[in-house]
Amino acid sequence: MKRILVFSDSHGDIDLCIDAVSRIPADMIIHAGDYVRDAEKLTARFPDKDIRYVQGNNDLWAKAPKELIIEEDGVRIFVVHGHEQRVKYEMNYSTMAKAARERDCSMAVFGHTHIQYEGETDGVKLLNPGSTLFGGTYAIIEIENGSAKTCIMQTM
Repeated sequence: MKRILVFSDSHGDIDLCIDAVSRIPADMIIHAGDYVRDAEKLTARFPDKDIRYVQGNNDLWAKAPKELIIEEDGVRIFVVHGHEQRVKYEMNYSTMAKAARERDCSMAVFGHTHIQYEGETDGVKLLNPGSTLFGGTYAIIEIENGSAKTCIMQTM
């Protein structure tokens, strides 16, 4: 089994991220943007961890990709912040699901709304961990035998 910690929208405060990384064994860490410098700080603090991240709408200056595709045990995950996929304007996240399908991904991880979400649209599993700063939430993905399970973690 592969375990992935997922953060987003830390906006300059990585205390919750540091606590989670220190307590929860994970094979990978994803930060879905806002702020890239927070992901860079996590990388410096935990140099032995596989930490991957994308730009958010507040990271346009950053030297980080706008999107990633991660493949683990047969699960392809589209990682993006979400502002370009209209996540604040669509209740069912159809633009996000379409973008994931276009990249042959069965799952999409995104942020931007600051509101945690687990669901499915058009056969694409969707995960928004919420905001570590504004909601005290993050997520865990567990992948085994080509299947992904998600869990939102609440700390506040």
